[in-house]
Amino acid sequence: MSLIKLNNEQKMIRDEFRKFAVSVIEPVAEDIEKKGIFPPAIVNKLAELGLLGLIIPEQFGGVELDLTSLCIAVEEISKVCASIGTVLVVNNCLVAYPIMKYGTETFQEKYLNKLAEDEIGGFVCEPEIDLPEEQNDLKTEGDKIIFTGKREFVLNGAAADFFIMPVSTPENTKYYILEKSINGIRLSPKNILGLRAAGFAGIEFKDVELLDEACFIPDDKAGKIQSEIHDFANIGFAAVSLGIAQAALETAIKYSKERVQFDHQIGEYPAIREMLAEMKMKIEAARLLIYDAASRFDNGESFAQQSKIARFTAAETGFFCGLNAIQVHGGYGFMKDYPLERYFRDAKVLQLLETSPIMTKSQIAKEILK
Repeated sequence: MSLIKLNNEQKMIRDEFRKFAVSVIEPVAEDIEKKGIFPPAIVNKLAELGLLGLIIPEQFGGVELDLTSLCIAVEEISKVCASIGTVLVVNNCLVAYPIMKYGTETFQEKYLNKLAEDEIGGFVCEPEIDLPEEQNDLKTEGDKIIFTGKREFVLNGAAADFFIMPVSTPENTKYYILEKSINGIRLSPKNILGLRAAGFAGIEFKDVELLDEACFIPDDKAGKIQSEIHDFANIGFAAVSLGIAQAALETAIKYSKERVQFDHQIGEYPAIREMLAEMKMKIEAARLLIYDAASRFDNGESFAQQSKIARFTAAETGFFCGLNAIQVHGGYGFMKDYPLERYFRDAKVLQLLETSPIMTKSQIAKEILK
């Protein structure tokens, strides 16, 4: 008996997202990735179908799916285009989720309805290292905080109408929602290794007022909340990595059956079979970890440690499968005519997006040593 039991609704979600991915996204996936452009036409279609707000409650115009169903949808989309899968994860996990759980009714009414309809939300990543003062300058003027500085990465930045931004001081961390139209904000596109159509951007702030009414998470709770938000997003990003790994395996299997050398399909050779078997085993292990973490969250159980394990394992699996699929294809694997090099590049970015393997392992160790 399978450990992953999808109900009829979840099977329908899987089938519908698979059809959407193949019919709408796949024909343009290579083109938008090569050009490195955020695909507004695709995102508009996602919005028309209500897919930008998959976890948002129905009262705010969302679909109100559980996390397991979100993972199913993200995996299917990411098999065709990991950039679009990443957009869905950011919009739902890093933007909608914290507003749903911690925002006041006013914030929820304003921003969840926007997300569920057609707007994109961005997430401003905190710097990985301490920045010089001129890059992270906070001044207090009366009851106002004035911020001048920059952040290297804004997820969904190219198309976001507003941003969630954590701002850390020596005393605390506050979460703000900033409208793109605010004076003093300047965005610039990022040319990155993979996920080139996901709309990553850099952002600069010049004398931007951080108003109390724009702060939706109190500073006395921000530390605990910050960890929970990232744990929730870990599961979504793990599903993106899983989609990449599955796509790489399916492409490698197809090629192994078609490619003939010395009168034999290359899939008959032990070295190829070993690579395919290892890819399959790692994918199945990652899938179990992801859906275990998601089901724990859906059932109201502790999920923090499982989310980190799932994120680490899935990210490693995506990279492993991307690399081995290239190996199976030989010289064709690193040609732009095949999608293998895209899977490989996307998988590597997912390994490092908002975290790193070393950091994730350190966090897991910290939890088990409590």
